[in-house]
Formats: sequence, structure tokens, C-alpha cells
Amino acid sequence: MPPAALVGVLVLGAALLVVMPVPAGAQAELQTWLNPEMGKQIPRSDYRFTHYPDQKVEDQETHFKLSEHRASFFVPLYQDTANEWALSAKTLFQDIDTRARFPDAGGRFPSELWDASAGLSYRHKFDNGWIGGLAVTAGSASDEPFNSVDEMYFRAIALLRVPQGERNAWIFTLTYASDEEIFNQVVPVPGIMYAWVPSDSFRTVIGFPFSIVEYKPLESLTLEALYVPVRRVRARVTWQIVQPLRAYVGFDWDHDHFYRADREDKSDKIFYYEKRLTAGLRFDLRHVGFEVSGGYALDRFYYEGESYSDRNDNRIDVGAGPFVVGRVNIRF
Repeated sequence: MPPAALVGVLVLGAALLVVMPVPAGAQAELQTWLNPEMGKQIPRSDYRFTHYPDQKVEDQETHFKLSEHRASFFVPLYQDTANEWALSAKTLFQDIDTRARFPDAGGRFPSELWDASAGLSYRHKFDNGWIGGLAVTAGSASDEPFNSVDEMYFRAIALLRVPQGERNAWIFTLTYASDEEIFNQVVPVPGIMYAWVPSDSFRTVIGFPFSIVEYKPLESLTLEALYVPVRRVRARVTWQIVQPLRAYVGFDWDHDHFYRADREDKSDKIFYYEKRLTAGLRFDLRHVGFEVSGGYALDRFYYEGESYSDRNDNRIDVGAGPFVVGRVNIRF
């Protein structure tokens, strides 16, 4: 893959976390969207299972156990050397075993949470090498998905990649996401980033709405760091043991949000925050990959409100503890 293509991979992997929050397995599906090489998209699918065993709920006589299923797929609809159309979809299902109650709003915590969405993307490569793209997504994140329009979200991103020399590029974006704090605006929010690739071993994208760095001090060792304002952080160290087998350790600070169907204030969401220390193994063949990981989740809490400033109200704190993950992805 040429350096310009690697820049594209870095850019979209991070962009997804900003405007189209998707499971890690689905990131690869849309990474192709910004790859300067046109007409080479491939169908792919991903499934990931995560299990959190019972942990004590602070200040309540109950525990909290969670099993999560995430599935996604990506299908090219049409592609040639200058145009690409693609369809993507994802589903998240959380099976929750708890008797926890919201302290202020009252009511039991939902036993199920869902997030299902589908999106359409298009990109075009101009004669001067610039690449323009547009992606739109509609979905629902709730204990009763698609119960009404109040449990739905809508997201869109427009992007322009302007090459600067052989390796570098400016990236301009316009972003709208009805369910994201930073993008919940009537007018799309502009962004600007610079992709700098001084060598094959160092690549970075700096700016808004994200910054990402990848450094390979050795051929078999990769260091990655990602920051998305305001509260998304990812850091990972990956070691390639042999060609198909890799081991990694990492740290993540991330969050999800859902709309409770029977909430009184329609602007409220159930937010979930956690930090994770992770170690795992990946085994990737040409058409299929497997991953097993585990770690320790801490600073776990839920709350229902409009924004992060409401995090101390109507809050449910879940004890820290281990988790395990199994994942499989298929590329056709």
C-alpha cells in the first residue's frame, strides 16, 4: 500500500469514532472510504462478543452483569476508478442483568439496550487527485429501538482530501450528528486536519475533530495513539510475533449513549463511561481473522441526562472488574 493510502486508512479510522461511532470491527469497513486508491473496496463483516461478570453497584443492594454483541457489515454497491458507492450497517445488543435503579428519575435500569443503524457513502476522485466524499447514517439507540423518532439519530459527514506533495494532505470536514454533544448543532461543524507522513515508519493526523499518531520504531512493533475531543482516548502497542499473529496491549477511555423510551425529558440520554486496560492476540489470514482479548474495566458509571455536566445526577456506579472479548471478521 502506498504512503498516501496509509494516510487514508489513518484518517477514516479516527473519523468513524467522531461522527459514526461504530464497533472496532466496523472501522475497517469504512477505512477504504478515504483510501486514494479507487475501485478496490471489498465486502466484509465483523462480529464481537464482550462479557463483563457481576460487579457491585455502589450504594444499591444489587449487582450488574453485562453481555454485549456487536455485528457489522460493509458492501460496495458500485465502484470504478473515479467513483465508489457503498452500504454499511451495524447492530449492538447489550443483555443486562441488574436490579439497579436510577436514583433521581426512578425506574429500573433497562434489561436490554440496542443500537442499530445503516449508512450510505459515496466518494469521488477528481482529475487533480482531490477526493471528496459524503456519508449519511440513520439509526436508533434505545431500550426500545425505533420506538419513535425521539429514539433515533441522524449523522452526516462531508469530507475533502487535498494532497500536499507525495505523502501529505489537508483534510477538510463538515460534520453533523444529532446525538453527539460536540456536533449537536443545526449547522454542520467544520473541521480541518493535516496528515503528515515524513517516513514509512511515522504517520500522524493533527487537528479537529481528532488527532492520531502511528509510529513503528521496529518493523514488528507499532505504537498508536488517538484523541477525539473531548473524552475519547485510545493508546495501543502491537507486536507482530509472526506474519499472521500479533499481540497487543492498550488503554481506552470511551463511552456510549442510548435513549430510554419512557424518559420524561426527550433530550435526556443514558450515558455509559468506562476506562479499559486491555491485552490480546490477533490472528489474521487473507479472508478471516480471529481475536481474543481481556482486561480490566474501571471508572464505570451510567447516568441519565443531557450532557457530561449532568454526570453526578441520576448516576449508577458499577464496580471495576475484568472483561473478556472474542471477535471474528471476514473479508470476501
